[in-house]
Amino acid sequence: MASPSPKNLTTTNHLRHVETMASLPSGAGKISHLNAVILGEAFASDEDDLVFPSDDLSLQALVPSSQKYLEMYKRSIEDPAGFWSGIASSEFYWKQIWGDQVYSENLDVRKGNIRVEWFKGGITNMCYNCLDRNIDVGLGDKIALYWESNEIGFDATLTYSQLLHRVCQLANYLKSIGVRKGDAVVVYLPMLMELPITMLACARIGAVHSVVFAGFSAESLAQRIVDCKPKVVITCNAVKRGPKTIHLKDIVDAALIESAKNGVSIGTCLTYENQSALKKESTKWQEGRDIWWEEVVPKYPTTCDVEWVDAEDPLFLLYTSGSTGKPKGVLHTTGGYMVYTATTFKYAFDYKESDVYWCTADCGWITGHSYVTYGPMLNGATVVVYEGVFQLIATCPQVICRPQITLILDDVGTLSTNTR
Repeated sequence: MASPSPKNLTTTNHLRHVETMASLPSGAGKISHLNAVILGEAFASDEDDLVFPSDDLSLQALVPSSQKYLEMYKRSIEDPAGFWSGIASSEFYWKQIWGDQVYSENLDVRKGNIRVEWFKGGITNMCYNCLDRNIDVGLGDKIALYWESNEIGFDATLTYSQLLHRVCQLANYLKSIGVRKGDAVVVYLPMLMELPITMLACARIGAVHSVVFAGFSAESLAQRIVDCKPKVVITCNAVKRGPKTIHLKDIVDAALIESAKNGVSIGTCLTYENQSALKKESTKWQEGRDIWWEEVVPKYPTTCDVEWVDAEDPLFLLYTSGSTGKPKGVLHTTGGYMVYTATTFKYAFDYKESDVYWCTADCGWITGHSYVTYGPMLNGATVVVYEGVFQLIATCPQVICRPQITLILDDVGTLSTNTR
């Protein structure tokens, strides 16, 4: 096969493609198109302007040449089942491997419901693969999360072992209030460490998290609560957006009143005290329903049994943006999403174990799910979580320099910059 011309290597908006191809087997096989970072693409105004890496950088890359890229791409298209099952079986933990059929699909509405199924019959767990598996290979003391607050002086870190302990405590609390496999948990949190902790805790016990961007209105939140009928809503009292304090708990209170009018009443609202934004005594409270996170979660054990799930069991519910109509809830299943998001993170960013990675996206969006929480942690990466308003000149040096970030995904402009 002849080498492609530079123009053929150009893939504009390649990180946008990562999102849109998630559910398509044929698209999933084309993930190697996204190795623009490795191939040295520069997002210039002219699509024909390419900047290629040095020979030394290419030799260190996971995909060191266009020839290797084309080999991977060719196999992913000609034998998607073999390509993806090879990655899935060698890089992830499965309690039980899937059967002979790696995937099945129906993309023709005339033949019945549209469906795409990957690794059905395989038994696994997302949280186990993100945390326990990495700890078992010696990454327990590695920093999993750097958290930078909107307010100077509020920051924190968690190692993989510490993160697992926090996740298990929350998972045990959720089980204590009756949350079981398949139950929904609505999450209305800003970019605190408690957001990925909550996502992972839900995944550990097989609950389905529905993260709602903590900037949406009470009406939008209420609609999502009515749709999935959660056992619990998890929020915090407030968040700072630059100098402005946003009372998230007040928004949740209004949403719960609205959802109750529509027949869905919530018995528990677990609320984290975000001390950098608002103190407890200034938070409106409903006794019997509202529970302070700090008063209950730390009392629970730091170990929690894993709920093993089928690869096609649901992992999370996330809504479309609504740019083309009413937002629609999209249910993402476990196995295919796990393999996909880990692999795209690994190759699109040419991830190395020493990297420190920051994605500016919010976990209220699919980019945040895939490239703040699941993709990086499946690879054992160190992730920066930034709570505040992203203002390049004012905050970028503060966030980048302190933990010595080497990889950035700027969701604001859908731009990936490798600063290694």
